[in-house]
Amino acid sequence: MKIKNKKVKNTAKTILRAMLCIMLCISLCVLFSFQSFVFAAGDPKSYTPKFNESYKNHIAVANIDSEMVKTLGKTSPYLDELLDAYVKLSLYDLNREQAITAMLRKLLTDYPELLPYLGNSLLKAFDEFGGYYPKTDEYGVYSPTSYIGYGIIFDGRKMLDGIKYYTVIDQVMPDSPASRAGLKRGDEVIKIENINVEGLGMNAVSNLMRVYENKINLTVKRSGKDITVSMTKERIFIPAVSFYPDEKSKTAMIKIDDFMDDYMVYDLYVIFDYLDQNNYKNIIIDLRDNRGGAIDYMLETLNLFIPEKDVVLYSEMYKNGNTESAKSSGDGLEFDKICVLTNGNSASASEAFAISLRELTGAVVIGEKTYGKGVGQFTGELTNGDEVAMTGFEMLSPKGNKFHKNGVEPDIKISPLYADMENKTFNQLNFVNCLNIKKGADNQAVLALNQRLARIGYISPGDITSQCTDKTVTAVEIFQRYNKLPVGISKIDYMFLDYLNYYLSYSPGRYEKSDVQYECAKIYIEKGKQSAKDYAAKSAVKPAA
Repeated sequence: MKIKNKKVKNTAKTILRAMLCIMLCISLCVLFSFQSFVFAAGDPKSYTPKFNESYKNHIAVANIDSEMVKTLGKTSPYLDELLDAYVKLSLYDLNREQAITAMLRKLLTDYPELLPYLGNSLLKAFDEFGGYYPKTDEYGVYSPTSYIGYGIIFDGRKMLDGIKYYTVIDQVMPDSPASRAGLKRGDEVIKIENINVEGLGMNAVSNLMRVYENKINLTVKRSGKDITVSMTKERIFIPAVSFYPDEKSKTAMIKIDDFMDDYMVYDLYVIFDYLDQNNYKNIIIDLRDNRGGAIDYMLETLNLFIPEKDVVLYSEMYKNGNTESAKSSGDGLEFDKICVLTNGNSASASEAFAISLRELTGAVVIGEKTYGKGVGQFTGELTNGDEVAMTGFEMLSPKGNKFHKNGVEPDIKISPLYADMENKTFNQLNFVNCLNIKKGADNQAVLALNQRLARIGYISPGDITSQCTDKTVTAVEIFQRYNKLPVGISKIDYMFLDYLNYYLSYSPGRYEKSDVQYECAKIYIEKGKQSAKDYAAKSAVKPAA
């Protein structure tokens, strides 16, 4: 750095450079805030993991989409120049560390709104999974997923070209408007308000449901009878656990979306009581796309599978080399066969669950290699309500095995089976020939429209004709309502075509033909490990997209 007359030029350029770089030198932030660090204790459970009582929130969740870590850890030569010059030439006798401290104190005094940015830089400087999370809503940073709606999850009775049609109710959320209205799994949706949606795609039905702001009249078909109910939207909390029992085979499938739901353990207690009362012998745990969550919730779930007491479930290793372990309470159930489904998005706490369950019970892991995030975070809340997470431990299996950066290898490797879309080509549709689209018309413009409506999941591929039918009209009007366009088959214009082409650009060219991983799990339950391996080997599987 060039110095003239022993004076440092206080230019805007120097200040800007310094401010851009100081986010890499913020160790003082911890000193400012750690004294007000409060770690919230979890609810008392039937057993308590034997961990350091100073840290109650042990969280392990993979931020798989994070790209920020790639830009961290770079030292700024401009800030180094500034600090070197200041220590050497300043009238005030400060060493480098004291200069950084003074700089940060003054910066945060003048610009307190920079704390989240500085804090996030510290927590991510060496750790892609750490972070600073400003308080955003009443449910907190790590709140369960919620939405405003009716509490219904849809499925389709028929799948064509990767799209589901003839919409049926797959799941009704407990204590939701749908459950209070008496809707049940298997009900087929045939009308929304007075609009006939029978045979339309699940996308069209879902989008039409979203059109109505607060209240809706829904007609379903059950055992040949039409039933109409009225529902008003409420805030719906989506449970992390889905339960699919098979009374005939005494096999239950439990899908765990994550280990973040505050009520998931209680839901699992109810499920396991049902399994115990009805003598279920086998269980399939679906952890695909489960990115992890709270270690306490994972351990309490794992504890349900261990009937012996004081069995080591899992351990944590800290930076000083010490380890602490959680042990079973002896209240779990014993199953004949257990298998766990995983894929590349199964991460962190879900990986710890899978490898621990395999070591403790002989559970078979089926699917794809997991993500490989074997470190966990301590989370805490500052007095201003903001939350922070910092990586503080490495996860170990009951046998002391690590999986960080390596993942958990499945016992039976099988990838999803994909098929190419059959309807890939479309006739020409533009703002000129769209004028020929009218109810009852039979021409090439209608054919081009129906091809596109089928591709986005509004009408069935079987309805792709050159005729403008009632289904064509209904699908067009639903699309217009959902996108807040003028409604009516005669009001198709360039704006309608722009929206339609936008959706087409995001429609996939391939789809998962069948859930071969789940089928492999069922074969393992019914016929054994070797038969499941044979099925995986014979399946013409392709790598996941």
